[in-house]
Amino acid sequence: MANERLQGLLEWMQIVEESVEPGRVVCRIETRPEHQNIQGVIHGSIPFAVLDTAMGHSLDAMLEPHEFCSTTQFSLQYQRAVRPGETLRATGVVTRKGRRIAYLEGTCVNAADEVVAKAQGTWYIGQRKS
Repeated sequence: MANERLQGLLEWMQIVEESVEPGRVVCRIETRPEHQNIQGVIHGSIPFAVLDTAMGHSLDAMLEPHEFCSTTQFSLQYQRAVRPGETLRATGVVTRKGRRIAYLEGTCVNAADEVVAKAQGTWYIGQRKS
C-alpha cells in the first residue's frame, strides 16, 4: 500500500490480511459468538466488513502516495448463513480502475469454500491534501 496505515477497525475486529497484491487482497476473520445476531447466526455486518476491507485494500495497494480511496457504493448478496466459530475468507479484486472511480468485486467463502456472500462496488479515488 502506498500510504502509512493507521491502526483501527481491522485490529479491533481481528481481520487478518492473508495476501496483498495490487488489485487483489485476501482477508480472513474467525467468527466469534459476539458476532452473532439474535437468531444465533453471524450478523450480516461481519461478511460486509471483511468484504469491504478486502475490496478497498485491493484498490489501496494500487494507489500513488498522494492518493486515497473510499467506498461510494456497495452491493452485497448474502448466499448462506454463517455460524459462530466459522472462518470466513474474502477476496477483493479491482475489475477496472479509472483516474477517479474504480470498480471492484468480492467473494466471501467459509472454510468449506462455500460462497457466503458476493459483492460489487465503486470506490472514489481522491488526492490527499498536503
